[in-house]
Amino acid sequence: MQYFWQDSKFPEFKFKIEEFISKIQEFATGLGELNGLFVNVSETNKNEILLQVILSEALKTSEIEGEYFSRIDVLFSLQAQLGLVNIINPAKNKGAKAISELMLQVRKDYQNPLTLQMLKDWHITLMKSDKTVREGEWRSSTEPMQIISGRAGKIEVHFEAPPSKDLPHLLTDFESWYQNFPYHEIGQIGRAMLRSALAHLYFETLHPFEDGNGRIGRALSEKALAETLEKPIIISLSKRIEETKKQYYQTLKLSQRSQDVTDWLHYFFQIIIDAQKEVKETVLFVIEKAQYFDRFNNQLNDRQLKVIQKMTDKGKDSFVGGMTAKKYMLICKTSKATATRDLQHLFEIGAICREGEGRSVKYLVNWG
Repeated sequence: MQYFWQDSKFPEFKFKIEEFISKIQEFATGLGELNGLFVNVSETNKNEILLQVILSEALKTSEIEGEYFSRIDVLFSLQAQLGLVNIINPAKNKGAKAISELMLQVRKDYQNPLTLQMLKDWHITLMKSDKTVREGEWRSSTEPMQIISGRAGKIEVHFEAPPSKDLPHLLTDFESWYQNFPYHEIGQIGRAMLRSALAHLYFETLHPFEDGNGRIGRALSEKALAETLEKPIIISLSKRIEETKKQYYQTLKLSQRSQDVTDWLHYFFQIIIDAQKEVKETVLFVIEKAQYFDRFNNQLNDRQLKVIQKMTDKGKDSFVGGMTAKKYMLICKTSKATATRDLQHLFEIGAICREGEGRSVKYLVNWG
């Protein structure tokens, strides 16, 4: 046997749940902290948090597959679908629109029982702009579905999925396994984490579509978390997976060759925990950002407001290199004199702080 799916015991995953109690408790504690933070968050800020996290998930789940979309395209598409803008600015890249639609479709489906048709519907949404793929259809080629790397003469096969002819009964088994997922004895939160981790591994092992399995599989993980917790959650697993991509593929590869999924669960549980911590950081930043604008909003002209929004758009320390008069001129399409005067005003009221001198001077947001 080279792969676990070839074993008659598949998918009887082997692990000792007691090894993961501390990780389950850590996630549970973090979940409580997040719920506490959200109590005093305004609806406007909740929308911004939701937007930022889904945006991150859409971009990162695509980047893992080597697709790099314009952040603005995905952002505009999400804003329009969430009803946060009155004017629909269509994405130039149809793939960017498709991935944003998938993210929101998965979120909308969180409380509905997972079915094979739901997975097909997700795939249709994801692949509708790609005419080279049969969207919403299981793969049917007689050729092996292999994950490979290297070049001609030096090809390395990392994994081979089950033959297409076996997919009908394997997918029916997967649907039944998911819908009747056991482990109620470990509590709702532990069961949610376990279901998320194993559903992803199981789905990626079947690799049922010609393309898009990674993106659908990561969406499935988030669906499993939310469905089992019985509440929509704001989390970006793909951001953490993208940041640990080499470890992700290596752990996935090893776990597809053995019943023992201990290493996979250790890896994936930590991904869930780390992703939750990043959401907490996002929430705290949005709250701090709102307080910042409450302090200075009435003292800013339209140009200054535009620049500060640009400097805080992607996160607390995301504006690399700080603001300079030259950057200010480009952003606002204004003269050097106006840029210098505006920056001086922002500095005097305490909205920004200054680093360096002369030509090397730059300005940073003064969070106080």
